[in-house]
Amino acid sequence: MNFSYRQLRAFLAVASHGSFTKAAEQMHVTQAGLSAMIRELEEQADCRLFERTTRAVRLTDAGQRLLPVADRAVHELGRTLGELGTLSAPADRIKVGVTPLIACSVMPEVLRRFGKRAPHTRVDVADLDRGLIQQRVEHGELDAGFGAFFSRVSGIRRSEVFPSRLVLAVARDGWKGKASARWRDVDPQRLISLPPDNAIQKMVERYVSPPQDGGPRRVVTHLETVLAMVEAGLGHAVVPSFAAVAGSRWRVRLVPISPAVPLDYYCITRAGRPEPVQVARFREEFRTVALEYMGPGKA
Repeated sequence: MNFSYRQLRAFLAVASHGSFTKAAEQMHVTQAGLSAMIRELEEQADCRLFERTTRAVRLTDAGQRLLPVADRAVHELGRTLGELGTLSAPADRIKVGVTPLIACSVMPEVLRRFGKRAPHTRVDVADLDRGLIQQRVEHGELDAGFGAFFSRVSGIRRSEVFPSRLVLAVARDGWKGKASARWRDVDPQRLISLPPDNAIQKMVERYVSPPQDGGPRRVVTHLETVLAMVEAGLGHAVVPSFAAVAGSRWRVRLVPISPAVPLDYYCITRAGRPEPVQVARFREEFRTVALEYMGPGKA
């Protein structure tokens, strides 16, 4: 057998999502290309690894046996490749990952200021979904990642950048309520939501009732789209308070909700090795600029 690293990553992605479409999106390949990789893997293994139906994709018994082996192999190889990349990379270069909302708002100013503070250090920025950021930090492809990482993960070091919480996003000219809101003020009928599998949306669902008419909510993928739709008066949304970093881009007001639901913002790095000095300095610069953008009392 001659399994490739890419084939095993494709196998793990399909097993994780239970969907060829979502796995292809994660790997940034076409669905046809992903299917070809899985087909080649099954031919080399001489067995079917997935049961495919019109509604779901499930692991076969053979796939279940391969899953832990593939996971270990990909994790170890990814970690080793990351370490080799770190050894060969110049000491004056760091790679960080942020979500698109942060990349298009606060990050340019962070880079500008950090460039003055450390002119000989190059910072490469990858704008990615939160899950991909954590994955690439785990594999050593990123020196640091910034985002709302909900739980501790083995092999990952979390450092709080600033506290955050869930807030109600409303059109700036359309809010006639008080300076703060309660969860009962969130109208399920007008709620603009993130996808159901989004970790932030899962938190929101604990406190907001389903629409009374049973109809679907307006669902979009990115926080930037949520804020733009709120500005247009299409509804309101529950978002993290760190969305205030982009407050000047949209005419949106962020109203604190009681009782408070914390959603802190972190920097993650690989555990088990010293944190690069420049990563720590970059994190501090990031924190300073982000808090300025959010304004007093917004964190």
